[in-house]
Amino acid sequence: MDAGRVVSGVGSVARSLAAGAGSTNIPLTASCTRISIVAVGTAIRYSIGSDAQTATTTSHLILEGERLDISVPIGANIAAKSNSAAIGTLEISELV
Repeated sequence: MDAGRVVSGVGSVARSLAAGAGSTNIPLTASCTRISIVAVGTAIRYSIGSDAQTATTTSHLILEGERLDISVPIGANIAAKSNSAAIGTLEISELV
């Protein structure tokens, strides 16, 4: 483990969300309140909310290889799209 990294939970459910030119949405486990995400292959735009989401060119940005630990509302959905012409993957770990 990195000396400067704070572990905010233990992974329970792992998900992969394809990030291409269009936005893709998936619901998280209904009881999930924290996630860890990492962008693989390209920078990715993402959106998190209580209903189905659409990621746009002005949505939050996670750089390729960056990892973020985020609190999410119960019953959250997450959407992702590539920030470029490249296709990537948003790897999601639901934390308990």
